[in-house]
Amino acid sequence: MSERGIVQTVCAICNGSCGMELCLEDDEIIEVKGLKEHPISQGYLCPKGFAVAELVKAPDRLKHPLRKIGDEQWQEITWNEAINLIAEKLSLIKAQNGAEAVAIHVGQTGVRKEFTPYVELFCNVFGTPNFSSVGSHCHRSKLMANKYTDGAMPVPNYENSKCIVLWGYNPAKSCPPQMNLINKALQEGAKLIVIDPRATATAKKADIHLQLRPGTDGVLALSMLSVIVKENLYDRDFVDKWTIGFDKLAELVAGYSPEKVEKITWVPEARIKEAARLFAQVSPANISPGIGTELHTNGFQVNRAIAILQAITGNLDINGGAVFVSPAKLASPILKNDYDNKKPAIGQKEFPLFHKSYGHAQANIYTKAILEGEPYSIKGMVIIGSNPLLMWSNAGKVQKALDSLDLLVVMDHFMTETAKLADIVLPATTFLGRNELWNSASVFGVSRIGLAPKLLEEPNCLSEWQFISKLARHMGYEEAFPWENEEEAINFRLQPLNLSVEELLKMPAGYTYEDSKEKKYQTQGFKTPSGKVELYSKELKEYGYDPLPSYEEPSESPESDPETAKNYPLILTTGARYLGYFHSRYRNLPSLRKLAPEPYVEVHKDKAKELGINEGEMVIVDSLRGAIEVKVTFTDEIDPRVIFISHGWDISNVNILTDNEFLDPVSGFPPDRALMVRIVKKGELSF
Repeated sequence: MSERGIVQTVCAICNGSCGMELCLEDDEIIEVKGLKEHPISQGYLCPKGFAVAELVKAPDRLKHPLRKIGDEQWQEITWNEAINLIAEKLSLIKAQNGAEAVAIHVGQTGVRKEFTPYVELFCNVFGTPNFSSVGSHCHRSKLMANKYTDGAMPVPNYENSKCIVLWGYNPAKSCPPQMNLINKALQEGAKLIVIDPRATATAKKADIHLQLRPGTDGVLALSMLSVIVKENLYDRDFVDKWTIGFDKLAELVAGYSPEKVEKITWVPEARIKEAARLFAQVSPANISPGIGTELHTNGFQVNRAIAILQAITGNLDINGGAVFVSPAKLASPILKNDYDNKKPAIGQKEFPLFHKSYGHAQANIYTKAILEGEPYSIKGMVIIGSNPLLMWSNAGKVQKALDSLDLLVVMDHFMTETAKLADIVLPATTFLGRNELWNSASVFGVSRIGLAPKLLEEPNCLSEWQFISKLARHMGYEEAFPWENEEEAINFRLQPLNLSVEELLKMPAGYTYEDSKEKKYQTQGFKTPSGKVELYSKELKEYGYDPLPSYEEPSESPESDPETAKNYPLILTTGARYLGYFHSRYRNLPSLRKLAPEPYVEVHKDKAKELGINEGEMVIVDSLRGAIEVKVTFTDEIDPRVIFISHGWDISNVNILTDNEFLDPVSGFPPDRALMVRIVKKGELSF
């Protein structure tokens, strides 16, 4: 007799952590609903959440470990065989080239997930400094910028805000539960400013939309600061008591008047002044900088300037502004590295502050290590939950590098484009096949932690934690990996909170581990060397970086490289998410593919007429690194001098066009949001 039951959990497909209710019958998902009792999502569930049954039962799910035996030929093997093969090859690479010749990378599926610290632990005991994550090109640049400004990354408190700035960020597509909070604030009278090169649906409903030239976010922020400083719109009491370097900042921003900046950004002078005044005078206010502010050759300093805007207007750590919320204090399994006895991590020399902040390698220059042996050779990689061939910049170079490895292991749900290059491919469980902690602090500013329990058995698949634990134990690292199962490991992590898995299972809404409190800096200070907001950072200066939020033109732009612009006259901006996909994931699920069936290059209709191209026509988009074929769609949402292509497609892979040579000098992030390209009719350019 079959058993049917209703269970509750939290979706882990993206970072929204929406509440989910499943009807299960004998390990089959019969129905999916949003969980109305969830304190944040309140019943909302996006198309990805509703497609979870498709994900679990997809016919192209990886169901067994696979070993490559020839071109596009694979042999099913057991997990024991896979672990043995990986362990032998890793040991051989270590013996012949040193442990540093192995790199392990964790993608977006590891963001704030429980298995990630254990992958880093494995790197520690194996001896390689080359652990990297999606933080090499997402979120951690702005995290660093805030750390070296006000000590930590604050979280916008939308519910109580009177003015909300979305800067290079569109939560309607990337985090709808946040957009629901914003919409509620707007209904109650809050003002909305959107800063985006595209006139998205969110931008169209804003009170002010600043449609800037891609890559000029930094100079726009400095110009807004110039208005606020010149017109004495800043919070003088906060600035006097809680900042250092204001005089130097004032001197810097005086040179970025809206009149001057209009010519650089394409944003009218009057609009810059209007936005600056609105943000400074309508309080409490907050700014949400998205990944669109990071992916520039000047992205770190862009986010420094944005953090300073938040600070000098007195909108730090107040309800309705941006609040500081600590993540739950969990026990760390990661051992302390003794870097004196190891080679430096890839990127440690080039991006020392990035390495100091996180202790991780910078994945954007792995290709240089693999192909050029600088500073030493990488011979083997293990990639978990990431698809570099579609998601890393300069995809042609990435493919050449991955093809050159002695060992490539990929763990994923599906045979991705990167997995096709691997020697061994491993099938991962979905989030429903493992126990997982969730935390609302960094996304919603709520000090709440909870447990999404394991609900399904997924035969022949292992969770990422199970894989890394089995590999570690097989290689003799039992002392560092004493946990028999994931529940034991999570109980270890929960010790500082005096909680257990069993207790969290009884708290479907989660456990509140810290009371909310405003202006904590008044008693604790800021987590900076001075205890204040550092508008001028001595530490940045000591590392050779500009101590003030300076602006540099993008490495590729009509201003910085006018000669190249003669042949590549259009500015390409990339990225921006579809609600049905998560970066390169889920295009194989029918219900989601219907929402966005194919990639396009978005071209302003006036530019298309000038180029003699038609809507629906296949054209070639060409950059200094490569070319792709892609279908044209017309739009009036961008400037005629700009084109847009979304990322994550195996066909029309936009990252063939992007650059990983001219990286942000502080963070090492790539400049995916502002590059020079041209559009050529098919037949006029050969590949």
